[in-house]
Formats: sequence, structure tokens, C-alpha cells
Amino acid sequence: MRTLNKAGRGVAAAVAIAFLIASLAAVAAEEFPTRNVRLIVNVAAGGLTDTLARLVAKGLNTKWEQPVIVENLVGANSTIAAAAVIRSKPDGYTLMATADAPFTSLPHLVRNLNYKLADFTPIGPICQAVPVLAVKASLHVKTLPELIALAKSKPGVLNYGSQGIGTFGHLGTEDLKRRTGIDMVHIPYRGGAPAIEGLLRGDVSVLIINSSNIAPYERTGQVTVIAALGKHRSSFRPDLATAIEQGIPGYSVSTWFGIFGPAELPADVTKKIRSGLGAALESDRAVDYFKNNSCERMQATPEQFKELIAEDAKHWGEIIGTLGLKLE
Repeated sequence: MRTLNKAGRGVAAAVAIAFLIASLAAVAAEEFPTRNVRLIVNVAAGGLTDTLARLVAKGLNTKWEQPVIVENLVGANSTIAAAAVIRSKPDGYTLMATADAPFTSLPHLVRNLNYKLADFTPIGPICQAVPVLAVKASLHVKTLPELIALAKSKPGVLNYGSQGIGTFGHLGTEDLKRRTGIDMVHIPYRGGAPAIEGLLRGDVSVLIINSSNIAPYERTGQVTVIAALGKHRSSFRPDLATAIEQGIPGYSVSTWFGIFGPAELPADVTKKIRSGLGAALESDRAVDYFKNNSCERMQATPEQFKELIAEDAKHWGEIIGTLGLKLE
């Protein structure tokens, strides 16, 4: 009977240990989750990102029968929330819900940002909002070409609002200015609600905003929505022509929301989280929310999600570079 020498026994032991570790990892992935999951949000409670995070958390809770706790870690250009995820163990128990900006525009805007996409595992998108271009009704324009003509006749006279410097409303309008040669003055606000108030008061005349946020004021006749800003007409506003259809080739504005984990998240755990996310977004609760808030469900493979992030980062990076914007 053959016996193993000392070296052989060492190799056998190493193989056995490796097999045991792999087996334990597989069991852990199969059983995940067995305790509370943290879902970190990089903005304050009450906004669209936070609401979507809570919608996802509710769906995951139902699917997994484990508490999914939303935690708002706000400030410092999302670096506080990002750091909490990066420092966490890559086991699926700490995740982040965010809009696209921390991975698309902020890396180009913020000097010495303390995180990068490689520090995360992109798990999947939640949905995309449907931005539109709205103007104060007293401006008496009904189409995008009419707005462009008015702005060109009064260079530097019209003001436009945004949700803040570096937001899709700011960068999207600057892109519009660049493409059409118009000159409007930027008035940044701290969020969408204050920007809408500025539009209603007449402090600004033009605003890029999510369709559902401005819809109540369109119904009362206080504002006029003149263009959809997606690449195609929205199913929520099939009557509203896009900016591309109105004569600005290639011009679109998007903002989306997604779920991320720390880097090196095991593939099996990532797959289980994606499955749970899919179930959460197919629930009646989610479908109703999307319909009532002008959000469109997004479905993408992990590779497609990474491609989306890269494409949008390039798009916003080019605009930010042209404008010479930098935030400390």
C-alpha cells in the first residue's frame, strides 16, 4: 500500500482546505442572506433616489424574508456613502443605491475623489427617469426651436435653473447651449423642488426636470413642457416630441439609478442579489410607482450595465471638460 510522503501530505492538506473553503463559500452564497442587509443611500431621505431605495428594500425583504435596512449617509459628494461600502466585507450584506452621478459626472468634477468604479461591483440598474425641458408659461414658447430663437434674440437675458452644479439639469442645459449656440445664465438650486419653485416664481425661465415632478404645474398652466429629452419618446408622454425630433441631432439627457456592492463580490452572491432586485422591480408596488412617477424600468446584464456607466461617464466627461468645471 502506497503512503504519501510529507510533501505529498502537505499538498493533499492544501487541496482539502481549498476544497473546504470553496464548499463553505458555495453554501454561504446559497444561503445568503441569513441576517440584516444594509442598503446605503448617498442622499437625504425623501428624494427620488431614497424613495427608489426603499422600494427596492421592501421588495428584497419580501423576497428574502430578511430585513433590508436603508441607511442615508449624506455629504461630501457621495464620498461618505462610498467609503462605507468600500470598507465593508464583500459578502453582499452592504450595498448602495445611487443615481448615476457618482460614477459618471462626479469623477470628472471633483478633485481627489476618494473612490473609483473599480472599488465597486455594479449589480444592476433600477430604472431611469424621464427628463423633460420645461419653461415658464409666460415665456410663450411651445417648442424647442421657439425657445432657441428667443434665446438667440436675447443673449444672456434668460436664466435657467438646475438641481445644483454638476447635476443632469445643469450639464444637460449646458450641452444644449453648446449645441445650439444660445446663451443663458445658470441659477443653481439645492435640489429639484427649489428649482421648480424658482421656475414658478419666474426667477428662472427654463428647467430640465423629471417629468413627474413638473407635471402638476403643467396641468395648472403655470409651465409649458416643450420637449422630451430621451433618445426616444417616452411611453408616459408619447405625444411629446424629443429634442432630437425637434432638430438637435444626438442631444439627449438621461439619469438612472442602480445598485452597487463592494469590489470582489462573489459571483454567486451577485447573481442572487440581481435575482432579488429583478423580483422587487417586477412587483405590483414597483410597477405602479414607476408609472406614477415617470420612471422606466431598465434591464441589463452586468456587462451591459458596465458599458452604460462607461458611455455616460465619457459623455458627461466631455461636457465637463469643455466647460472647465471643477468642484473641490
